[in-house]
Amino acid sequence: MWRYLIWSLRLRRVEYRIAELPIFLIPMLLTISDASAFEGAAFWEGLLIFLFLFASGDLLNCLADRELDAIYKPHLTEAVYGIGLRGVAAQAALSAATAVGLSIHLAWVLDRWLLVPLVLAGVFIAYAYSVEPFRLKRRGLWQLAFYWLGLFTGPMVFAAFLFDPWPSWSVLAVAVFYGLMQTGVILVNAAEDYPEDRELGVRTVIVSLGLKRGLSLALLLGLLGGLGLEVTFLGLFLNRQLPLATLVGLLPLVLTHAVVIYSMRDVARRVQVMNEVDAIAAVKRTARWVPAWITSLAVSTLLATTVFYREAPPKTEPLESVRDHPEI
Repeated sequence: MWRYLIWSLRLRRVEYRIAELPIFLIPMLLTISDASAFEGAAFWEGLLIFLFLFASGDLLNCLADRELDAIYKPHLTEAVYGIGLRGVAAQAALSAATAVGLSIHLAWVLDRWLLVPLVLAGVFIAYAYSVEPFRLKRRGLWQLAFYWLGLFTGPMVFAAFLFDPWPSWSVLAVAVFYGLMQTGVILVNAAEDYPEDRELGVRTVIVSLGLKRGLSLALLLGLLGGLGLEVTFLGLFLNRQLPLATLVGLLPLVLTHAVVIYSMRDVARRVQVMNEVDAIAAVKRTARWVPAWITSLAVSTLLATTVFYREAPPKTEPLESVRDHPEI
């Protein structure tokens, strides 16, 4: 029983939750007007939907990649076969169905039915990434679209819609630029598996573009995404007429982004003049930092968002369902 539970948690990749929770909290804090939102159904059910969707995607990915993972991530393959193929598929389906069911209830409570198609789209994207006939992770630039929309920007837009029927353009811009920034970083992680993916015929975005062009694209996305995010925060600062001290909250993000981009530029520049064997070795050394980069960018962006939330004047009345006011 305990082993089954450990296997189930292992396939849900719970180690990623530290970097994933800011994806939910950042648009929320930019949208709500006060802390009462943390007590409502939009927060708790929305968070459960968010977690179930990511769990479903992780389970499907581990199931589809069980043979490949046997070489490089044997602990995941062990968990898949320990639970059984049908058992993993059932857990993925149950997680997706629970997310959809919660979205229907939440849409009814909030009278915000757009939430249901957003969740259904999330279920489909998670399925399409790992499972044939779509298998986006093997289809070059489609993998890039999944990283941006499926892992970052899409979930952030969903979180914004939980608390505002029409999120502001600035909130949507934060979602777009944050997604671009983190997509650039995660491409470095994808580049680490370049020789193995190429040998096995897995046509990832890095295999499709080649190592040199792939790293150049990663650097471009990371740079433009981070700069766009910082400019958007400056726009929020000016629009909300916040105290000058609020800008201090941006410093961790600016410094973290600068360090990450410097490191990405360094490896991208060195790879251009290296032979393939040395270039692959350099990328693998750099890729060890990717989990720390993603997490530090997530936490520093959340910190900046928290400062803006604490200093911002109320934007709307506390979130309530129109069903609470039958006279409307």
